[in-house]
Amino acid sequence: MGRQRLAVSIAFLALGAASGTWVPRLPAIKDQLHLTDGQLGFGLLVFAVGAVGGAALSRVILARGARRFVRVGTVALGIALVGPGLATSLPMLIVTLVVLGACTGFIDVLENAQAAELERNMNRPLINGFHGFWSLGAIVGSVTAGAAAYSGMAPSIHFIAAGALLAAGSAAFLRDLPDTRSGAIHATSRAGGRLRLTGSVASVAAIALCGILVEGGTSDWSALYLRELSHVNQGVAAAGFACFWAAATLVRFRADLLTAYTSHGAVARLGAGVAALGIAVAITFPALPGALTGFALAGVGTAVLVPLAFSAAANLGQSGTSLALVTSAGYAGSILGPALIGTAAEHAGLRFAMVIPLVGALLVVILAGALRRPVGSKGMESIQPGISGSER
Repeated sequence: MGRQRLAVSIAFLALGAASGTWVPRLPAIKDQLHLTDGQLGFGLLVFAVGAVGGAALSRVILARGARRFVRVGTVALGIALVGPGLATSLPMLIVTLVVLGACTGFIDVLENAQAAELERNMNRPLINGFHGFWSLGAIVGSVTAGAAAYSGMAPSIHFIAAGALLAAGSAAFLRDLPDTRSGAIHATSRAGGRLRLTGSVASVAAIALCGILVEGGTSDWSALYLRELSHVNQGVAAAGFACFWAAATLVRFRADLLTAYTSHGAVARLGAGVAALGIAVAITFPALPGALTGFALAGVGTAVLVPLAFSAAANLGQSGTSLALVTSAGYAGSILGPALIGTAAEHAGLRFAMVIPLVGALLVVILAGALRRPVGSKGMESIQPGISGSER
């Protein structure tokens, strides 16, 4: 079981590293292709459309077992990562981002289903810890991206090196990934094979949508925000993304213990409130110290929102069925966010556009009560004081 847990952690780490690699290089891609904020927002939108498609496809795979598909998908992700760096026009960038999004969404659902499988098998909460490894990967990727940007390295060369390292570095660990057949079969017997959108799933899906809108709306636009409003170079601007995910990582590695002592809803409400405060600070004080502080607070707050929503979805159906619906709703937030933020930034400025994720955070504060501990679940009660679900 320990080897499987390490394998899932590495899979999350690789997925986070991919995101941390390309998102902070958006300013360079924007300059390279002479894009407007609106065009860049459209690029992020089509990435999210591809991710929704990949998430939908993953449900078909779950009953067949996710292990080999995550292994192959991680290699495909490393290859797809190269595409945006090689793009020479907006249409080419759009095509490459759709492919990259499809790989990301596909692997995302499968990995969360594997995490839920381990939670059930070990009878303890682990989801925030796994997402902590995703955040750690995002930090590694963003720090590397910042160094590449600071040195003037072209995105194409940077992405080729990162993609090769990502695929080769994770291959040996992913052989021990768990499968997802048992959870899928159990859910099919309960639901009669139908994909149901119940009231509980709809509520959790709404939280996932808002949570990812807040998460993506702050982290994805942080580098541009610092460059355009704090007037720093591209290397320093990447620090916004790094600060966001550094704060999120620290919280995620302890959040399972916090949830054990309180509740899903209480932790989500607290997190959304802190995120709203952080975004408000970044808007009010756009100079470098204030903006970085705001993005760090936003990272602290948003850290728990998506993992708790995904965990709730997995427990509702005990497979990837509900998880696929909730993940797709989350990526719908990724579709909605770039479209709204990009359009608002182009017409009223990026500072005003950051009000959109602020509103999303406040909505999660209102909706957080829908995240309840599953009836009969022993995962949270079984955790011992002083032992976090992220500790090995």
